[in-house]
Amino acid sequence: MSNLSILTRLSILSVVLLAILIGSNLFLDNRLTQNARTIANEAVLVSRITTANAASKSFGDLKFWLADLAVSLLTLSERNADEALKSLQEKLEELKVYDPDRVALIDQELDLLMDAALLAVDAYTDERRVIGNSLMAKARVHIQAIDEQLSSIVDELEAESRMRSSAGLASAREAVTLSHIIIIVGAFVGLLLTILVLRSIRTPLSRLVTAMRSISKGDLTVEIPAAGRDEIGEMAQTLALFRDSLIERDRLAKEREEAQAEARGAQEKLLEAIEAVTDAFALYDADDRLVIANSKYREMYEHLGLSIERGISYEKIISAAVEKKMIVAAQDNSEQWLKERIVRHRNPTGPYEHYRADGRWLRINEQKTADGGIVGVFTDITEAKARETELGEMVDRLAEARDVAMKATRTKSQFLANMSHELRTPLNAVIGITEMLEEDAVEEGDEDLIEPLQRISRAGKHLLKLINDILDLSKIEAGKMELHVESFDLAAVVRDCVDMAAPLATPNNNNIDVSLPDDMPPMTSDVTRVRQVVFNLLSNACKFTENGTVGIAVTLTDEDMIKIDVSDTGIGMSPEQLERLFSDFSQADSSTTRKYGGTGLGLAISQRFCRMMGGDVTVESTPGEGSVFKVSLPREIPSEPQLGPMEPTSTTRDSADGKPGEAMESGGNVVLVVDDDPVARDILSRFLEAEGYEVATAIDGVDGLEKARALRPAVITLDVVMPGKDGWTLLKELKDDPALKDIPVLMVSIVDDKHKGFSLGVADYMTKPVDRKRLLTLLERYKLNGSGGNVLIVEDDGATRQQMRRVFVSEGWRVREAVNGRAGLLLVQDAIPDLILLDLIMPEMDGFEFVDSLKTIPEGKGVPVVVITGADLTDDDRKRLNGGVEQIIKKSEDGAPAFLEEVRRYVSQHLSARTATSGETE
Repeated sequence: MSNLSILTRLSILSVVLLAILIGSNLFLDNRLTQNARTIANEAVLVSRITTANAASKSFGDLKFWLADLAVSLLTLSERNADEALKSLQEKLEELKVYDPDRVALIDQELDLLMDAALLAVDAYTDERRVIGNSLMAKARVHIQAIDEQLSSIVDELEAESRMRSSAGLASAREAVTLSHIIIIVGAFVGLLLTILVLRSIRTPLSRLVTAMRSISKGDLTVEIPAAGRDEIGEMAQTLALFRDSLIERDRLAKEREEAQAEARGAQEKLLEAIEAVTDAFALYDADDRLVIANSKYREMYEHLGLSIERGISYEKIISAAVEKKMIVAAQDNSEQWLKERIVRHRNPTGPYEHYRADGRWLRINEQKTADGGIVGVFTDITEAKARETELGEMVDRLAEARDVAMKATRTKSQFLANMSHELRTPLNAVIGITEMLEEDAVEEGDEDLIEPLQRISRAGKHLLKLINDILDLSKIEAGKMELHVESFDLAAVVRDCVDMAAPLATPNNNNIDVSLPDDMPPMTSDVTRVRQVVFNLLSNACKFTENGTVGIAVTLTDEDMIKIDVSDTGIGMSPEQLERLFSDFSQADSSTTRKYGGTGLGLAISQRFCRMMGGDVTVESTPGEGSVFKVSLPREIPSEPQLGPMEPTSTTRDSADGKPGEAMESGGNVVLVVDDDPVARDILSRFLEAEGYEVATAIDGVDGLEKARALRPAVITLDVVMPGKDGWTLLKELKDDPALKDIPVLMVSIVDDKHKGFSLGVADYMTKPVDRKRLLTLLERYKLNGSGGNVLIVEDDGATRQQMRRVFVSEGWRVREAVNGRAGLLLVQDAIPDLILLDLIMPEMDGFEFVDSLKTIPEGKGVPVVVITGADLTDDDRKRLNGGVEQIIKKSEDGAPAFLEEVRRYVSQHLSARTATSGETE
């Protein structure tokens, strides 16, 4: 009820009462209408009864006058009988509506009666009384039937009249009774609704009045009646808001008092905190007057004779300090300094420092507040300044030490670079002469010398490996170790390493188990470093295992990481030994070094190689049970960006006879052209095919290495300048591969006009100490028509020259020697050699300058040059060699035919040498 407004409730009450009144009136009107109909029906019934009685009376008159007529035979009787008959017929006609069947029966009997009566009158008139009496007797039968029918009609009408009268009276009584009930019920419902409406108004209103009286007396905890949707509810809401506002006012007043108390406490604490600060502190308002300061700030100006109290201006304080000459910087130009200081104080830009006359340094840090005031912190930094001075001196000393260390590092790097040449040069003599003596001993059958000479050779090669490890470590520490990224078959690399490790496993009676996945995808990384890591781990496992098993397992993880696990059943290691396992020049312990030997660099270098390639190597070991070295490397590491046009690679090319799609047979008459320029490849291919050679092409160094391994060509022409992996890098990898090192390689480059700017470069590359067998193979390759030629050896080391001279002479070559590049050029000018062996590092003119100068001699630019050096070629060296080739090409004005003729001559020479060699072998 409270959800309805008061007006709505009163309206509903009025509507209900009006509905009760209208309903009762409509009910009574309906009942009265029904009673009126009943009375009207009774009137009709009474009228019928009257008509029936009248018909009965008329029939009685008719009977009388007919009887009188039969006796008197008077005309008057006949006339009265006719009138009575007529009256009877009229009444019967009226009754026909009520009961037509009986009226029809009466009419029928009446007709028979009249016929019998008239015949009887006629018989009496004719004095035939017997007949008349008989007819009258017959007429009485009809009279009796008519009387019965009329009596039946009257009785039925009277019975129906009584029944309807009783029903009407009962309906009238029922209507009166229902009217009384409706009036009573309506009055009760109206009274009940009135009470409910008044109660719904009075009860909340009296509660609201009670709450208002309580609030007016100050009781704000009184309960406000629940707010409905009526006017009283709105009053309750208003009263609740009023009470809440009074409560909020009291709460705010209480909070204000508490806040004021807290503010007073906080202010006291702030004053205490400011006072406890070790730095001087001051706060100035927007008018630049002191608001608060601690004792440290007042002590700063205690000799001014001013009272540093609230309200004093900063300008007055600083002016007095300048007057007393307390600030050193202000002593020369006090007015200008004071003006600038006040401007900086009022518009602070950050901390600054100044020196005071008492020898103290102050750091002043001022900031502007939101209301325009200035807060300043003044820190005594005298001790910090002293430490800063000491630190500066220490930094200078450290810088000097750093420069000394950097110089020492450069000296060490230069020393190691020089030592690589200086150590390899005597090693070249030791190993070379030892091999020659061993060869002589074998030929002479001197068994006593063979074994000692083999020991010397093994010791020299061991020393060479140690030098290489130290140089690798030096490069890694100096950050100069570079990765040469390419795609390769890891399974093939692992199998090669296993083959190389097999001789190490045999002396200790070890077996090597290999587990490789069947569907290993290509790996993109530095194949040389991966091979070095795998072989190092395998050789270590074979060295520290006896009568056991060395295993290598390769797996590919879901994260595209390659796992290489090298396990053994050897001596194992303790946790203490594992801690120093990957340290430089360190092994498990001294006893291990004495028993098994080694420098302790292999694992350290392997770990650093793995980390350079984005992986790592770890170890798990149990003493007496064995060890497992776990290498984790990404399957792909980013390679250097490739420049220039790229085209699809293919392992097939149209054969010389023009049949496309046929795979080339390895070796035979196949020439592999490696060049990144499609025009250069096309020119070389067309020219060589016209000469009858089969040609395969490769678009870059990576593709060239794959094609070389797949096809094993007779000759390789190699561009010097290529994106990604240049010609020098590919040449070194070809010579490092045992299966490819004997293939002749012609270095070719192209710049400027690519149709005619070709030139030949270095033909081969070897490192010291020179391998005798490889040198012999090289000679076979460069023999002219299967026989020796003229060779020029440009080398400053006499032992190396002697070793190579002996080999060349034994093979039928004519040898000339030069101790440096300048002397070599003079010999070239005297007579053009068929082959040049060149050391890069020599006095007066080194190998690089020699190559540059050789290209200026028209007849000398086609001579194959085999580089022999004891130092590793750096990228700068390669760029220098490449640059030399480019420079010569730019100077060259030879057209394409001259160049192609030069290529044809070299290819023909190499293939003829190859054919002759294979023929001798057969």
